[in-house]
Amino acid sequence: MNKKDFYSGLLMLLLSGAIFAQILRSPSIQDSSGPGPFFLPTIAALIIGALSLTLLIQSLKQPKAGPAPSAGRRMWGRLIWIMFWCALYGITIENLGYLLSTGIVTFALLAYFNRRKWVINIVFSLATPISIYILFDTLLKVPLPKGWLGP
Repeated sequence: MNKKDFYSGLLMLLLSGAIFAQILRSPSIQDSSGPGPFFLPTIAALIIGALSLTLLIQSLKQPKAGPAPSAGRRMWGRLIWIMFWCALYGITIENLGYLLSTGIVTFALLAYFNRRKWVINIVFSLATPISIYILFDTLLKVPLPKGWLGP
């Protein structure tokens, strides 16, 4: 049994159950014009629940494998790297704006995890914030922080 997968699956199954509990406790809205406000959370909870059950079953079938000696150290290094860039992103998004701060953070994370693939890293660090900006700011009219690039 793979304990990491088992506990991850169990945690995600509990999350799915918590989402369902909140959906059931929420007041119902009588509107017949569409699927309703709880459609997407219900679908998400179903998908999370199904995937977590799959992970639980797979973890029970796997033979026990010991981690590599440096795997824990490498995992903590990755976690600290992600937390550092997320904190820096939260600090800089208002001043630098969405496009610039998201592009920098995306590139830094890609450069760390996808080493020596500079062209792909640059393309994705430019395409990701621009496509999300077009979707939210232009199409959905949700204002994103402009920072130095706008008023």
